[in-house]
Amino acid sequence: MNSKQLYRMRAPASGREAIAPTEPGQTYVDRETGEEMEPVAMALPLAPSASSLPRRPENLRACRRCDQLIGLDVSDCPYCGLRQSAV
Repeated sequence: MNSKQLYRMRAPASGREAIAPTEPGQTYVDRETGEEMEPVAMALPLAPSASSLPRRPENLRACRRCDQLIGLDVSDCPYCGLRQSAV
């Protein structure tokens, strides 16, 4: 991992995910479950934008069951597994 890169982190047992700037050699822990999180993907830089979010709000929607924010391109909610309706 490069210093201060944004990575998608996942807790293996619960499947909870977070996007965070990480540093090599550091251990990251989920605040709610206490599980150690592992880097699973590097967030790629987006085109210049006024937003510093990895995903812009207009590309997100809330899951009908758990109300977690998920991408418009997602078919099944990664948090609760509910199949999402077409957009």
